[in-house]
Amino acid sequence: MKEIVRVSLENEMDLILAHKRSMKLAELCGLSLSVQTTFATAVSEIARCAIESGAEAFMMLGIDFLKANRKQVTAIIYDTAPYTDRWQEAVSYAKRLADNVKVVRNGPRIEVSIHLEINFAGIISASKLESFTQYFAEEPPISPYDEIRRKNIQLQDLAQRLRESEASYRFLSDRLPLMIFSVNHLGTITFSNKWLQDFLGIPLTQLDIASWQQVLHTDDQHRMASDLNQLLIQKKPLRAQYRLRQKSTDKYLWHMISILPAENDRDMTTQWIGFIVDIHAQKQVEQTLKDNTELKDTQQKLVYHQQQLELKIEALNRSNYELEQFAHLASHDLQEPLRKLFFYADVLQQKYRDTIDASGVQVLNNMTQAAGRMKELIHDLLAYSELNQHEFEFGDVNLDTILEDLLKDFEIAIRDKGAIVRKQPLPMIRGNALKLRQLFSNLLSNALKYARTGVTPQIDITCLQTPDALAITVRDNGIGFDPKQQDRIFELFERLHSRARYPGTGIGLSICKRIAELHHGSISASAEAGQYASFLVTLPLSQQSYIHTA
Repeated sequence: MKEIVRVSLENEMDLILAHKRSMKLAELCGLSLSVQTTFATAVSEIARCAIESGAEAFMMLGIDFLKANRKQVTAIIYDTAPYTDRWQEAVSYAKRLADNVKVVRNGPRIEVSIHLEINFAGIISASKLESFTQYFAEEPPISPYDEIRRKNIQLQDLAQRLRESEASYRFLSDRLPLMIFSVNHLGTITFSNKWLQDFLGIPLTQLDIASWQQVLHTDDQHRMASDLNQLLIQKKPLRAQYRLRQKSTDKYLWHMISILPAENDRDMTTQWIGFIVDIHAQKQVEQTLKDNTELKDTQQKLVYHQQQLELKIEALNRSNYELEQFAHLASHDLQEPLRKLFFYADVLQQKYRDTIDASGVQVLNNMTQAAGRMKELIHDLLAYSELNQHEFEFGDVNLDTILEDLLKDFEIAIRDKGAIVRKQPLPMIRGNALKLRQLFSNLLSNALKYARTGVTPQIDITCLQTPDALAITVRDNGIGFDPKQQDRIFELFERLHSRARYPGTGIGLSICKRIAELHHGSISASAEAGQYASFLVTLPLSQQSYIHTA
């Protein structure tokens, strides 16, 4: 059902709202006044019963989609109350007004739905349904109670969001490896994370500007006071180094303190945000470098070795490129004799079938199977080498469309194995559609190939999106593998299972890894032998227009 509007059922004013909005939705769907009134009266009778006898009751109005493009207006009243005689009377009365009234009882929960079919349902398009939703969202309050109720809901929503935001900020700041604080215009520290309080050994309630004199090195106090005065006058960011006393060790450690002014919507500085980073080790290194000439010599040697390393890396890259070229050319050159091998094997099977004994037929079959494995290996080698030799264009890619197309491609295999595939909706990203299709095709193929005997294969494709990246998990309930092998599984030609039972070249997951890397992403695996295998593909949402691979 497409939900249009929801009404809480707590008192008589809510009953009026339920009646009016039921009438209005029926009117928007083009139903006559008498039908509107009958429908709304039936809804009101059930709503009244929910208000009288239940708790946490509410009503949901929407449009149901039926077969043959038919649609119906639906009102569902939810309540948590015993199904008493009063409920039976209300339902009985509603059934006299509406033909289609259903009751579902699930433990203490009651769901009463009232349905009214829409004539000429074809005119109720998706855009029309959105306009219905927008109408009720923007509908002016019908009474002072309705206005107060709406504002109360908005305030509750804002309060919940604020609590969640504050909790998230606290959770994040307490886990970042730096000290964070904020100071208002009165000099009161209004926030400090756990790192700062643990380091200084002073709770937030006792932290103030004067507290810094207790923890700041004597030689740094005058300089910090001068810096803070300039900060207040110029209202520009402060970035300076001071020594702070650590409570647990009673030692002074060097820290970088950054303080930034925060302005409100009227460009007035109302508070300052501060970050403190431990740079003591860095300062010790700097001091040691100043005093120790041997370290300077070591630094020069390090530069020399760095140059040598870069030369070796360049030589290694050149060698890798030449190996890739060799693999590509060798694969191409092997295809022609392989085609002839298939051709002559086919001639032997067709022309000399009656003159070859059973042993010869077996030899011929073995030869054909071996040639087939060689053909598959050459195909995968070519696919892998091409990933390192071309410039791929990136564009907008609809991952949902790619997965839907792949499920159609694997339709026969899925049906033959009786597999169950569950997929969450996937968003648009920047990437190369052909290569991303190849990546997920390999993962789906493996999930079907490595199914457990006698167990219905289940494949779950889930998605978690952040502002910058997308994490897609392909999980199956197949034979899995030893978790100790999770790093080896992406190596070229690496196989963890018998070739006789599970055919393949051992290149498929290497191709997946290379495609993920070309998209500045990654792929990882987790599994349990005999239980499941799960592959996590992480891709950035934005990319440049193309990428060089050679």
